[in-house]
Formats: sequence, structure tokens, C-alpha cells
Amino acid sequence: MKLQEIFSPKEYSHSDVDKMVYSRDASEFEGECQAVVWPTSKEQIIHMLKFGSSDGTHFSVRGAASNTFGACVATRSVVVDMSRLHKVLEWGSDFVVVESGILLSDLLRSLEKKKLIFPIKPLEHPVCTIGGMLAMNCYGLDVYYGPIAQWVEELEVITGKGDRILVSGAQIKDFIGMEGNTGIIYSAKLKLLQEPQEKTVSIFKFNTLSAMMDKVLILDKNPQVLSIEYFDDYCSNFLQLGQAFHLLVEYKNDSGLIKNSEEIEKIDEMKEKLQHMLVNKKYTQKEDPKIPLEQIPKFLHWAQKNGVPCFGHMKLRILHPCLREGSKLHSEMYPFIQSLGGEIVGQYGTGMKRKRFVSLDKKIKYKNLKEKYDPSKILNRGVLFD
Repeated sequence: MKLQEIFSPKEYSHSDVDKMVYSRDASEFEGECQAVVWPTSKEQIIHMLKFGSSDGTHFSVRGAASNTFGACVATRSVVVDMSRLHKVLEWGSDFVVVESGILLSDLLRSLEKKKLIFPIKPLEHPVCTIGGMLAMNCYGLDVYYGPIAQWVEELEVITGKGDRILVSGAQIKDFIGMEGNTGIIYSAKLKLLQEPQEKTVSIFKFNTLSAMMDKVLILDKNPQVLSIEYFDDYCSNFLQLGQAFHLLVEYKNDSGLIKNSEEIEKIDEMKEKLQHMLVNKKYTQKEDPKIPLEQIPKFLHWAQKNGVPCFGHMKLRILHPCLREGSKLHSEMYPFIQSLGGEIVGQYGTGMKRKRFVSLDKKIKYKNLKEKYDPSKILNRGVLFD
């Protein structure tokens, strides 16, 4: 059996143009694409992976390929574009089952008509696919909802061996956040909300980092606080808050000074616009270190000293230093994060760019899962580990 026997001529391409287009994702890494396939059924995926296991063909799975750390770069592999698996398979009063190639923006429009809510909405939501979000275990802009793993009831997965399995409970973690290394997620049963989390908001201004961190320590102990968003003076100036450090604090009760829903909606839009503004100023390399709370001041001082704009989520301990296109500050920043006892990967996945910084414990975990679900190592070679 050959791939051309599994996929129709409209679902398979060996053209030089397609191979060039699919050789990379949104990162700086250039790969090598041997062919492209567009599955339209789970049966095709099963046959494809069984073929790969016996033939030694490697596959790189992708959704929108918007990842900037090389999580879906072709590595002498066939690229599997999941975009044609985009159906809603089942509706419920508090859940929806979708194929993994569906765009989040399309799903959100369907949910709006039914007056239902899926709360994980990343910045890149117009192009994000559910499968890509699951592969990264991403957060949305409203981080208090947690990562997408918390909103999954069940997955239908095709393992690297070509086995179709239904996954729920703790086993979900064997596939969510694994960047496509253990199997191809065909569909997901997602939990939904009837109404969004009610909240009020306060904005605090500080002239010094030490005064701001004192406030963070107080807020962090308040059970009514949903999130504590930090903006440095550079980001604050972009948002027309003034040249100072700011905390944007969201409460689940009426403790916040801003209670009007329209004003709160404008604040949410402001948070979303910030990242676009930074990109327009060529700060395109947004990082996501997770740093112990007591060490965050040291990192913020480093960012200030190096002219690196920074914002982040104090309750998650995840910061977003934004480096300019072509910056070499990674070589200094990554070891510094580790010296603070922090994790280089906090929110956006590991990919090719950051796999050498994966801890030994995680490497062992990934290796064991790989051997369990993809013993022939045909999926996403070079991502997470070689």
C-alpha cells in the first residue's frame, strides 16, 4: 500500500510548491516536507499510520501552524494537514464534539447562535484549530479559566500504531500538551458554559517594582481574585495608562472598582490589542517563562535593564517578555530563567526551539509515552525530543 492508495489525488500532493509551503510553521525553522496529505476521515488516518509504522514513513501533524517555536515543522516527513476535518459531530446542552481541524473562530460563531460559551480563546483565535490548541494545552486570554485540558471530557485519538482509542480522565494528559508526539487527535468532546464568569476589575498604578510586588503578594492571597495581569511601563504606555507599572486585577465578586460590563469589555479588548501593538513594533518573539513568585522581581529587573517589554499573569507566575525580531537575548535569558528556578516553557509549548531545556523528569515521561503510543517513532520527529 502507498499513500496515494489511501488518499485521493485531491487529498495528496507531491508538488514542489506545496512541499515548499508546508516545510515550515510560524517559527524561524526551515524543514523538509516530502509530501502533503489532507485527511477527510478517521479511517484514512488509521490506514496512514499503520502504513507508516510498517514502512518507516514519518509524519508531521499540523492545524493552522501558528506556533512560533517549531512545534509542527516538517522533518523529512509527510505533512498531515488536519484542516479538512472540521465538522461539529454532536451537540449537547453543556458539551460539543468536534473534529480537531475545526477553526476555533468557526466553533465560536456556532456557539454564539446557541447561546453557549467555550471559554478558551487565545489571541490567535481567528486561525487556531482545536487540535493545535490541544497539542499545546493552551490558555485563552482569560487565563482564570485554566488550560484547555480542563475543558475536555473525552478524546478520540489514533495512536502512532494506528490504533483508534477513546481517552478520558487522567489518560487525556497522555495526548494534550504532547505536541502531536503520541497520536493524532481526531475529535474532542469539549465542556461548555451557559454564561461567562462574572467579574469586576480594578487597575492599580505603581512607580516602583517593589511597591507593585508588595501589592501582588496581598492580592495573591485573596480568594476573590481571578487574575492579576502585569504591564510594565512600556506596555502601559502603549495602552495609554501612563508611564508606570500597572496591575489589572479581575475579581469574581464586586470588589473591583470597574463594574460596568461595557467598560470591562473595553478593558478585555485593550489586553488583546496590546500583543498586536507589540508585534507591529517588531517585538515578535513572545516568550512565556514560568518563574517562582519570589524570583519574579529579579526577572523584571533583567527585562527592564535589557529594554525588553514585558507583561504577564502573576497568579500563573507566567510572564511574557517580548524580544525583537532577530534578537539574540534568548542565549542570556534562558539560562537566567533556569538560575531563578523557573521553567522556560510556561504556556506555548516546547517545539524544536526549546527542547534542549526540557527537564530530565519530563524527558523520561515523554520517552515512556512515546514508547507506549508511538513505538516506531513516526510522529512529529524533532519536536520535544529527537
